[in-house]
Amino acid sequence: MAHRAFDQPIGPERFYREMSPQLAARLRQMWSARGHDLDKLWGECIRDLPGFRPLPATERPEADSRAHDRLCLFDQALIWVMALNRAAGAGMRLEGLRLARDQFCALHILSGRVIETVSAIRLLVLSELAVPALQLARSVSEDVDMLLALLLRRKLAQQFVACHSADEANDFWRRHIAGGRAFRLVAEKLYAIGLDHSDQSEYGRWRREVLTLLGSAVHSSPLGQGERGRDAAWPANPVARDCLEFVTHRLHELCAWAHLIDIGLEEDLTMIAAVGAPEARLLGFSAGSRDILLDQMRWAMVGQGAAQTGTVEAGAAGATSGPGLFNAGRALH
Repeated sequence: MAHRAFDQPIGPERFYREMSPQLAARLRQMWSARGHDLDKLWGECIRDLPGFRPLPATERPEADSRAHDRLCLFDQALIWVMALNRAAGAGMRLEGLRLARDQFCALHILSGRVIETVSAIRLLVLSELAVPALQLARSVSEDVDMLLALLLRRKLAQQFVACHSADEANDFWRRHIAGGRAFRLVAEKLYAIGLDHSDQSEYGRWRREVLTLLGSAVHSSPLGQGERGRDAAWPANPVARDCLEFVTHRLHELCAWAHLIDIGLEEDLTMIAAVGAPEARLLGFSAGSRDILLDQMRWAMVGQGAAQTGTVEAGAAGATSGPGLFNAGRALH
């Protein structure tokens, strides 16, 4: 675990040196308006990540603004998952919440796994190992689907928590998660509230294409080997950039969908934060960060400087992913 040097303070603006002024101002505005301390939470969460180090210097800062913006949004999504994990741990000990204890237990287990995997992706990308990062990106996507399915189905969460051996866990996966079963369960709920994310939709086709590309990163192949050595370092490597953007997108979807499918998560997080210790900043952030993450989701999907009009929920959840979001296949094939 990296150690922070308190005599050498560093904040987001100094770390993401080429971050656009528009995004920097937006972050400060959104965090401050909701009473959250950006510098302290960023320091507690991001600076203590394994392998934390300053970003490499660049000779073309104007060309790297987008890359620094997207890394910042990736880290913001990671902070949110950390807050969700802390709240889930506290929620297991409370009575009177809408979600059951088994659901909070499943949320705590899976969000902890997501934190470890996303932290590893971050380290790999910044260490010029983009293809292994792609392999882990598929795992994050599957865990997001699984987590949402367990939040939707209490009995499914009970069965998940009751697994006590590798064989039981594998059997649970084959029966309830594998083959897109978890995503179809979530997609049915989203369709009921007006969002068509079925296999036949534009989103469904995009999703299949991305998962195919990620699968090709998992399985050994001679395709694209000659291209991977060029511009291997982030932010020049398009695979590295695309990997970060895809994982950020999936974590944004986790936030958006978990709040849209009416499982009582927002109310539960508010109750958990209310009984937490005053210094428990992560608990407070878990309860009051929805609009921050959804605003960032829309920022990432519609581009910097876009008009901030309409409701955040409709703009974020209703946006459609397109082929421009994830083009790692150009380097893999």
